[in-house]
Amino acid sequence: MHLYRCLGNYLKLCINKNLTLNRYLSSQVSSGEKTAVNFQQSTSFSKNLSRTHYCGQLDVNLEGQNVSLCGWVQKTRFQSFLVLRDVKGIVQVVFEESFLKNDCNRKLVENLNQESVLSIKGTVRRRPKGQENCQMKTGSVEVVCDSMEILNECRPKLPFEISDFNRPNELARLKYRYLDLRFAELQQNLILRSNFVHQVRQFLNQNNFIEIETPTLFRRTPGGAREFIVPTNKPGQFYCLTQSPQQFKQLLMVSGFDRYYQVAKCYRDETFKPDRQPEFTQIDMEMSFVTDEDIIHLIENLVHSCWPLEQKPLIPFNRMKFQEAMDSYGADKPDVRFALKINSISHLLTKENASGINRIDNLLEKDGFNVQVIKIPKENGVLSVKEIEKIYKQIFEGTNFVDPRVKDSFTFVAKKNGECSSMAKFLSSNFSNQLSKEMSIEQDDTWVLLCSCSRNKSLEIMGKVRLNLADKIDEKNVESFGNKAVLLRDPKIFNFVWVVDFPLFTWNEESNQWKSTHHPFTAPITEHLDLVKESRDLESLIGLHYDLVLNGNEVAGGSIRIHNSDLQRHILENILKEETSKLNHLIEALSYGAPPHGGIAIGLDRLMAVLCGTHNIRNVIAFPKNQAGRDLMSSAPSNVPQEELDYYNLICKNTE
Repeated sequence: MHLYRCLGNYLKLCINKNLTLNRYLSSQVSSGEKTAVNFQQSTSFSKNLSRTHYCGQLDVNLEGQNVSLCGWVQKTRFQSFLVLRDVKGIVQVVFEESFLKNDCNRKLVENLNQESVLSIKGTVRRRPKGQENCQMKTGSVEVVCDSMEILNECRPKLPFEISDFNRPNELARLKYRYLDLRFAELQQNLILRSNFVHQVRQFLNQNNFIEIETPTLFRRTPGGAREFIVPTNKPGQFYCLTQSPQQFKQLLMVSGFDRYYQVAKCYRDETFKPDRQPEFTQIDMEMSFVTDEDIIHLIENLVHSCWPLEQKPLIPFNRMKFQEAMDSYGADKPDVRFALKINSISHLLTKENASGINRIDNLLEKDGFNVQVIKIPKENGVLSVKEIEKIYKQIFEGTNFVDPRVKDSFTFVAKKNGECSSMAKFLSSNFSNQLSKEMSIEQDDTWVLLCSCSRNKSLEIMGKVRLNLADKIDEKNVESFGNKAVLLRDPKIFNFVWVVDFPLFTWNEESNQWKSTHHPFTAPITEHLDLVKESRDLESLIGLHYDLVLNGNEVAGGSIRIHNSDLQRHILENILKEETSKLNHLIEALSYGAPPHGGIAIGLDRLMAVLCGTHNIRNVIAFPKNQAGRDLMSSAPSNVPQEELDYYNLICKNTE
């Protein structure tokens, strides 16, 4: 009863005295009256939240106007002013002597904690001459405070300060993500993402697409990444979270919807990398009666129309065949912002040119012998041979080799003027001369060479070496020239390229069987259709698959689909050796008059990461998981009591 009486008295007094609940209770305790309630934070359910402007909207055009602002205290200084922040920006609020003469006002200002939530009313005025702040969007004005109300008081000590000059570590940021999201950079990333998705929806709606939601609870799908399993209360029966809406969108084409899209949540239980999350978002599309050229043209127009930055990319985008990407860049997602291309010079290295290198002598007669080289021109020659060797060793040690004999075959050589790696001395001057002539190597240029008996592995490693060389060169240039440095991988430059003519199938050395390069629903090019039907020359077959690559990141991928049920069953059963019973629903649907169709999906998280200039997609997702797939804020995933598991007929073997 005492609590109700206390609250009743507070409601009567706050009308006249504008007291917060915490201040009222404190006054009652100090006067000797006991209470069972202890509110640690000031709380005000104010009726005066008639905000007229956002903080970041104020400028000299509003001079002399009365404004009402709401936001967070970013910082205070000498009890004479504070910086108020909201989602649109920051503004300086000034407390004049007339305001501070009031004891209540002065105490409020003196005891104000950073990140407390305020409602402020005041008048906009120009800052005095010489006191403007060109670093602030609102730096030409300030707000003279007439009244201030604390809507919610923040704890005196935060887990970390909301300041760009003292960024917290990743662990703290993810644990207190709601505080981390107060940083302007993350807020701008999410706003940019929202605006882009809005523009995409408008574009697709105008192009006769229909937005349709598809289930995320599905069944296990053959092949692909590991899936998240969802138990049911029926013994032994489980759902799986969808890796993508692939099958559903094809079924929608069979249903006659013609053009579909969806901003879809997808789930994959796979190894975590900076560009991967267990749940991610893609802008998914499918169309009937189209060719690969139709889809490529549509996506180019979509990207150009919806591009959220001022400088729109030029269309059409360049194209590159898969084999060219692998040969010159060592990756099927080439970063074409800079050169440092990989070149094959196997024909130059003979026994006479490499006398004394036993490894090379033994490799020369073997199938698969190859030599790859990268030239670093002198204007980028800021790395020593030791630094280059260190880059190679780190990449080589992190490479997975199924056959240890292949691993033993690798020999790496680097040379820069008089400085060279240990193996370089065994290469003849004749070889160096031939290499210089073929590669146009000049004085002060650097070259790195790799030979092995596995061409694919050599290209894979050299592709990674190429990217790491560029990163290290950029790092050194920034150290030397700061903001004036010319970067090889400049995040402000956006280079799109389509990668096409992918192999339809890829041989998997670990499982010793053929796998789909894209997925098993990808159609072959027309010229290879008969070879597919006959299961011949599988290594040479080309698929109607296309990837859109931006600055070395795959940001979209799609294909023309198989719309014939017999061909789909043949590929699954006879080539991929997959059990088709799990896909009978799709195969049967294709037999009921499926139209020719194809589609594509844009990886929204990856695309936004490139646009925002961040290497980690966590910085464009509101509530991401960490590298171990955990949500540090809520401690998910978490244990479930056995009595709840009993309902699903589950027993945990080991919870440690």
